[in-house]
Amino acid sequence: MPGWLRTLSLRNKLVLTILVCLVLPSLVSMNVSNFFTRDAVRTQVTETSRESMRIVSQIVNSQMKNMIYVMNFIQFDEELQPSIRELGKANEGTDKGDVLQYKQTIAKRMTTVIDPFGNINVTVLLPNQEYVASYTTFAFDPKDFFKKSWFGDVEKVSGYNVKWIGAEPNYSQETNQPYLLSAAKPLRKNDVTYGYVIVGLEPRVLQDLFNQYQNNEIMAIVDQKGRILVDKDSSTIGTPFPYFDQLPKEDGSSFVKVAGEDYILLSSHVTPEWQLVNMSPYKTAAQKIESFRKTDFFVQLFFLVLFAVVLLYMVRTLTKPIARLVQTVVRIESGQLGERSNISGVDEVGRLGYVFDRMIDRIELMLEENRREQELKRMAELAMLQAQINPHFLFNVLNSIRLKIMMKGDSENAELISSLSSLLRMTINRNNEYIPLHEEIEIIEHYVRLLNSRHGDRVELRISAASDTLLIEIPRFLLQPLIENAYIHGLKSKPGTITIASRIIEDGRLQLEVRDSGVGMAPERLAELRQHLVSVPAHHPHVPRSPSLSGIGLHNVFERLRIIYGHRFDYEIESGPDQGTRILLRFPQQIGKEG
Repeated sequence: MPGWLRTLSLRNKLVLTILVCLVLPSLVSMNVSNFFTRDAVRTQVTETSRESMRIVSQIVNSQMKNMIYVMNFIQFDEELQPSIRELGKANEGTDKGDVLQYKQTIAKRMTTVIDPFGNINVTVLLPNQEYVASYTTFAFDPKDFFKKSWFGDVEKVSGYNVKWIGAEPNYSQETNQPYLLSAAKPLRKNDVTYGYVIVGLEPRVLQDLFNQYQNNEIMAIVDQKGRILVDKDSSTIGTPFPYFDQLPKEDGSSFVKVAGEDYILLSSHVTPEWQLVNMSPYKTAAQKIESFRKTDFFVQLFFLVLFAVVLLYMVRTLTKPIARLVQTVVRIESGQLGERSNISGVDEVGRLGYVFDRMIDRIELMLEENRREQELKRMAELAMLQAQINPHFLFNVLNSIRLKIMMKGDSENAELISSLSSLLRMTINRNNEYIPLHEEIEIIEHYVRLLNSRHGDRVELRISAASDTLLIEIPRFLLQPLIENAYIHGLKSKPGTITIASRIIEDGRLQLEVRDSGVGMAPERLAELRQHLVSVPAHHPHVPRSPSLSGIGLHNVFERLRIIYGHRFDYEIESGPDQGTRILLRFPQQIGKEG
């Protein structure tokens, strides 16, 4: 990058980039366009003619589709089929009233489908010489269709295909149209022909469309033999199209010379057998495009200047908040964390300023929380020092009391003091964060024994621990809050059973299960508990802690396991009214060393 370019500000760089990327390509494009004018004009003329041809082709295809729709309606309408088949079975012995009824039903049903189109005539012709027509038959007998040269080809039509007949003399006598575009198809069931439907389209809609073109342009429909089927000049119907052999084999375009003048010749199939052809003078079309190109040049030049002015103004406007954001960053770098950019808006720069300000807010909040956390930590350490007593003194006193009671023969109370001593020893001793599972179970047994001493032997503790799980180390006092919760909330201090089970599951993790035979929970209460465990942190200042012996509540158990094991930890809570509660914990196993 040149040195002078590096010294420019961001705003000036953007201005220079806009001028280079906007003005230079436009100037180059204009010069190249003028240099390749001939090829460009030829391509544009051809493309314009094709687009005009596409529009006409869509209208013509719509008329062809109307004919197909009417034939398919006659063939598949469930209300028509019974009457058509019964009329096809009619003979000299059939009641004339029934025959008339069949014809009226067919005629009425046909009228409902052809009336919206307004330019379609329909004939239903049956092998027994019976017929139903949507037009007046005084001057034409529809049975004459059997004598037409093309009728044999209708019988050869396979499946649901259509025989596109072509231009037929108008047999309806209801309009002044000399010809009708005709198509026919057989009516079959199980490969047996039970009738024929012949549709005639009055081409006035197409002729009105073709009449919109100039006199020196040709727009017509021709069949596969090159005969004209529809033209704005009705006198050419049935005559050969003079340039049929020069039509492109596929739908497309070609150029022909007529009296020394170039013409664009386009074709597009509207049916498998009929083509829409358009022939227009190349010179006339090119003049229109040349005029358009000149107008387009001046319009582009005008808007080029206008856009350049607008963009330069927008660049100056958009770079102002960026400059303000840079100034804010510099001040924050110097230690002024109270500075904010105060940039607003819904665009990228506005969102960047908003996010930047919120990020600085969070940094200040994190610093304040970190200061507060350190202060609380120091207060907790001071409280622990104030509350600490010599544990050996407590254990020695409890053991002395236990020995005196045993000497007096009260072994039951001696066992209770032994359990209390063991429980206090594990509570006070915080040197080991993890203990083997069997030691945790022993603590729970002491804890339940003490509970039963207070309220009577009403809680039965059942242990179902797999032998390969006993040496796995788990966090200390993991099960005690769950047992306390089961006793207080599940059993409601009533007689019952609490079961602890453990096993290794398929993915190698340890699964601990604590279930009780208590009152359980309603579905609403269970959903509330699950949401509470997910959304409320255990150390939130407004969340009351469980009054357990260890000072660790149910929330803390789940939070400890999340912190220790991350995504490898998951749990389940199942409960129902009078069905007890079941808690499953799963986390990675860790084998410890004893001794």
